[in-house]
Amino acid sequence: MFEKYLCNRVLSGVYLLCCLTVLLGACRQDQSSGNVAFYKRSVSVSLKPLINAAIFKAKDDPAAAIPLYEKALAAAKRHKDEVAQVKSYRMLVFYYSIYKNDFTHAIALSDASILLAKKINDPGTYSDLYASRAVAYSVAGKLNEAADASTTALQYLQQDKAPDSLKNFPLYNNLAVLHTQLGNYKLAVENANKFLKHYTTLKDTARMIGAYQTMSNAYYQANDTVNFRITARRAQALQRAYPDKTKEYIVNSLMVAMYKSIKDYDSAKVVARQMINSDSNMNTPRYFETLTQMMEIADHANDTAYAASILKRGIPMQQLLDENLLPLSLRKNVFDGYYKMLKMTGNKELAQVCVEQAYRLAGELRKQEINKDLEKYEIERKKVMQENVLLSKDLQLTRKSNTITILIMSAGLLALAGTAFLVSYRRKMQIEKNRFELLEKEQQWKQSKAVLEMQLVERTRIAQELHDDLGASLTSIALSTELLKRKHPQRDTREISIIADNSAQLIDQMNQIVWTLNNNNDTLQSLLAYIRKFATGFLNDAGIHFTMHLPQPIAEHILDGSVRRNLFLTVKEGLHNIVKHAQATSVTLKVTITNTKQLILHLADNGKGMTDKREEMVLGNGLRNMKANMQTIGGTIIWLNNPSGGMGITVTYLLKT
Repeated sequence: MFEKYLCNRVLSGVYLLCCLTVLLGACRQDQSSGNVAFYKRSVSVSLKPLINAAIFKAKDDPAAAIPLYEKALAAAKRHKDEVAQVKSYRMLVFYYSIYKNDFTHAIALSDASILLAKKINDPGTYSDLYASRAVAYSVAGKLNEAADASTTALQYLQQDKAPDSLKNFPLYNNLAVLHTQLGNYKLAVENANKFLKHYTTLKDTARMIGAYQTMSNAYYQANDTVNFRITARRAQALQRAYPDKTKEYIVNSLMVAMYKSIKDYDSAKVVARQMINSDSNMNTPRYFETLTQMMEIADHANDTAYAASILKRGIPMQQLLDENLLPLSLRKNVFDGYYKMLKMTGNKELAQVCVEQAYRLAGELRKQEINKDLEKYEIERKKVMQENVLLSKDLQLTRKSNTITILIMSAGLLALAGTAFLVSYRRKMQIEKNRFELLEKEQQWKQSKAVLEMQLVERTRIAQELHDDLGASLTSIALSTELLKRKHPQRDTREISIIADNSAQLIDQMNQIVWTLNNNNDTLQSLLAYIRKFATGFLNDAGIHFTMHLPQPIAEHILDGSVRRNLFLTVKEGLHNIVKHAQATSVTLKVTITNTKQLILHLADNGKGMTDKREEMVLGNGLRNMKANMQTIGGTIIWLNNPSGGMGITVTYLLKT
């Protein structure tokens, strides 16, 4: 479990280093490339001080360099200096992603930079700007989009006529890291090999080490132990002969994992000792990652003496309980490791403390994935079961100890027997108390489940009565008004038309309410089918072509009535706005479900787009209602004009598992 965590940490670190390499390579292109007319030009003399000031500031405080790059971008636009604009856009996208964590602003800047690239029409410029776009997507956790952007950057890189020495070949390693995180291990190895092939001919040892690290991680995640060992040893061999030791920790971590996989625990101990001695600061995550690797070695080797030597370093409870110092998953792994070490050395009391902390942290991790109430019940139940197991084992050991003591020390028979009986009785009472509490919690859960089922039955009954009684009455009114219009065609039927139109609207609204209340519709498939039915009829009546793209297959997800209603009303309001204001002839609705269970509804049209007057956005009741609908269910909504024309609305909601 910890090795997977460490591998993800290594991948993230490698990706960030690759991004920095790509960025520096792009900066070198700005100054040195001579392949096309665009790169023959340089930043104008009047703008060089602004760019250089931003670069200098970024060395000490990258976030503080953002205002300077924004100032440089504004000046570059005034002077129509395209080289300075490209450089400023690229750096701003990178800094807003990495140091501000402002994905929306970063992508908006990226969109503007792509428009500039279309004007310049230079492959090298396209490659640089799509590379920075990939960074923004990756930092935001949108790995599929990041991989697409990196692939596009490489396609333009291959079209670039500049010499290979001026191209950003680290893009291959970027894409390899992304494919590893996405589970596309074969593609990861292919791209890492392309990266390695280029820099092997140049004898660039630092990048060769990075390539082997990336391949090792991909093979490890794919459980390909043979190739993992080969690439890890190659990375180690290069690192030993390389004077720069900045990547030594990552290589050593790979070697520890490799030695454990072949059960060479003595070699693993040597490497782990080097790692812990080179980083003795106990206030860094890396120290605890190394410490956890040492504890895993002791556990796999069942080496009690090595476990005791680890415990001599002490248990830094203050650091382990500091939420701001260590990630949650790392703290949980450290407590697990200490529990195993203490159990091996016979310190049961402190081992109990550590296992309780591990269970507590494991519970916090699961809160992100399951319902809080059920998750809390599950943690309590497992804790009680664990305590029962430990108490039962202690009771067995106590009984054996009492038997041996009776045989050896007959003089203390009565006293020891009485003590053993009292301890056993108290522990049995504690076990019974814990079991009783567990039964009470299970009973409460059953009662809550019964109440929920009664509510679902009541919703179904209300929906049926609305449909049968109120629906029939409204339909009767609509039919009566239509008959009245036919019987008296010569009369003014405006009032009758109003009644008929209102009746039809009420029937539609009632059908929506019935659809929302009916628990049989509490699924994602039902919502998408209902949206398709409404949008097709509504837009066809308005003479607008409608297309809907759905993922295949659509996984089953439960959506309660409130979530379905707010999502539908948001899409419905968007369609109304398109018909009223957009002057569009075509509308597309794309439905996406990401690996992180994010439901994304992207509604786009080819109309005139959204006005630049932001007060109209703020004051519009329709837009306010759409935003309020999504806030009610914890979702988000974004309006952006499409670069090719029209407007796009992106609705995001986290599906429950």
